Amino acid sequence: MTQGELLPAPEGWAAAAVETIYKAYPRKKQHATALASIQMALDRIVAGEIDGKPRTKEEAIFYLRDAATEARSMMFNRESRHIPYPSTWFNQSRYLRNALTEVPKDLTDCVEILNAYPNGIKVVPSNLDTYMPLLRVISECIECLHSTHGEAAASYIRIRVIRFAECVARWPEADLQYVPGPMKFFKERRYDNDPRTWERQPQNGYRSERDQLHRVVGSR
Repeated sequence: MTQGELLPAPEGWAAAAVETIYKAYPRKKQHATALASIQMALDRIVAGEIDGKPRTKEEAIFYLRDAATEARSMMFNRESRHIPYPSTWFNQSRYLRNALTEVPKDLTDCVEILNAYPNGIKVVPSNLDTYMPLLRVISECIECLHSTHGEAAASYIRIRVIRFAECVARWPEADLQYVPGPMKFFKERRYDNDPRTWERQPQNGYRSERDQLHRVVGSR
C-alpha cells in the first residue's frame, strides 16, 4: 500500500473521513497502521470514551479531527523526532489529555538535561508527553538562570547534572536509594549545591546531605 492509498474502512467508517484525521495530525508516519489506529479510536469515542456518553459517528469524527488539529498547533515547534507517531498518539487516547499545553522553547536542552540525570530516564519521542511536566520545570530552571548566565544557563545546569551523576556512579549500591527524584532535584535547584555534598564515603556508609553540607561549611 502506498502513502496515498486509503484503507477500506471497517465498521462503516468512511475512508475519506479517516484520512482527513490522519492529515490533521502533525506527523505522517506508518500510514496504514495510523489509519487503523484512528478507526479504533473512533470506535472508542462512539462507545463513550470521552465522558461515558455515546457519540454519533459524525460527532466522533469532528471531535478526533479537532483534537488532531489542536495537537498540530500545540506541537508545531517540536522537532519531528519529538512528536509521537500517529499510531502511538491515537492508540494511547492522547487526544483525551489536557497535557498538550505549552511546550518549552528550549525543549532539546531540557531533554538532554533530564537524560543526564542518574535515574535511568531516557526521554524518547514516544514518551515525550509523559515527561512534559518535568521538562517544563527544567525549562523554568533555565529561565531563572538567564539573568546571571545568559545563553549558558542550560549548559551550566547540564554540566552540574552530569557532575552529580558522576558522583552518584561512585556511591555504594546501598546508598542509591537516597538519590532524589528528578522533580525534587530540579524544583529545589539542587544542581546549585556544593558538589562536595554529593560525595559518599563507602567505608563509613551513608552520610546525609545535610550532615555533609555542615561539614563542608564548617571546613571553610
